[in-house]
Amino acid sequence: MSGFGSEWKIGGPEDEEDLVIRVQRGDLSAFERLLDLHGAHLRAFVAMKLPVPHLIDEIAHEAFVFAHRHIHDFRAGTDFGKWLRAIAFNLIRKETLRHQRLSKNREKFLEHHLVQQAVKGEFAPEMPLIAVLEECLARLPEQQRLLLERKYTLSESSREIAHAFGQSEAWVRTTLCRVRTALRQCIETKLNSAPHSAPEPA
Repeated sequence: MSGFGSEWKIGGPEDEEDLVIRVQRGDLSAFERLLDLHGAHLRAFVAMKLPVPHLIDEIAHEAFVFAHRHIHDFRAGTDFGKWLRAIAFNLIRKETLRHQRLSKNREKFLEHHLVQQAVKGEFAPEMPLIAVLEECLARLPEQQRLLLERKYTLSESSREIAHAFGQSEAWVRTTLCRVRTALRQCIETKLNSAPHSAPEPA
């Protein structure tokens, strides 16, 4: 395929329809011309929706690849550019959701790791974040502290914890999630309210 920057142009909508029909018959060169015709506009559309430089060309390229593979699903004579933009929009949405999932997973991992360190005592006292976490842990109700201890110190399963507390496994998972959220909010509040002192000279 040729690049997005080609200056090749065609006459009008009737030429585009002819190109689509030729592509549907297996003419690769006709698809290259469609790419030239719509490449710049598609990249501009992606850039508006997802202004991340390294993703603009990638998503535009994926949209064209998808369009080529599904060209027989397109009805010649309708708006090919609009169809391309719809494909690109779906790709942008998938990329956004993927990024949100990754960010959420990283946040959960950090919470889990910090709680585990603090409950087990595997931390350096001079670390401000861990010190604040320990303070927040101390403020939890006893049942919640015991729940965290069984989860992170004793490494018990949800089933074992549920049996010990006379609760369901769903209760264990929900409560752990709620406690970690409360701890995160407590940490954020304390860190945001802490005075920012100037570093001492060496």
